[in-house]
Amino acid sequence: MSEISDFRSDTVTRPTEKMRRAMAEAVVGDDVLGDDPTVQELERLAAEKMGQEAALFVPSGTMGNSIAVKVWTRELDEVIVEARSHIYNMESTHMTFISRVSPRPLPSRRGAMDPEEVERNIRKPSVHIPRTSLVCVENTHNNWSGAVVPIENIGAIREITLRQGIKLHLDGARIFNASTASGVPVKEYAALADSVMFCLSKGLSAPVGSLLAGPRDFIDYGRRVRKALGGGLR
Repeated sequence: MSEISDFRSDTVTRPTEKMRRAMAEAVVGDDVLGDDPTVQELERLAAEKMGQEAALFVPSGTMGNSIAVKVWTRELDEVIVEARSHIYNMESTHMTFISRVSPRPLPSRRGAMDPEEVERNIRKPSVHIPRTSLVCVENTHNNWSGAVVPIENIGAIREITLRQGIKLHLDGARIFNASTASGVPVKEYAALADSVMFCLSKGLSAPVGSLLAGPRDFIDYGRRVRKALGGGLR
């Protein structure tokens, strides 16, 4: 049979023999009980790479984003998202299903939302209106053909969230791709967010898994949410 090149997604890559050997020889344990030294080292390395206090290994990027939204919000809140974002269009409505919050989609220019429009859409709660508690940005942007969102744009949105006292989550599923394309270190992107998720199974070619990084108390509670969602690995 002739070989073909499959460009549907970077998720269809296969582990090399060296990667398979590393998996076979890895020291493993019960991560739910905190007894897996390989996962602990992975989480430590992820936190270091992102310049965050702590990190949490999760089975998928969707679960990582789900946990972030759940921890940063409360029921009846509203979350600002980009209209074509993965978290809004391709993650099975977990914002409404798990966190019971409403997404507020805004248009963009190739994934970069207008900071002034973001600020205009941040709402204070009333009997009629939800509280805006979180803004989610995505880099690289999947549904904009892998567009790299400029760090200046994310920085401007970050200034707004700080001024308004709300959180910013970075869906950085392919953040290492953004870093390679732009020359901006991943740590500089992550420094602009309260939390960041990145996938091991995309640009990094690992067979499974993602990391969620942020403040230690955020990750500690996120670990409880991961367990509730069935994401604890033995």
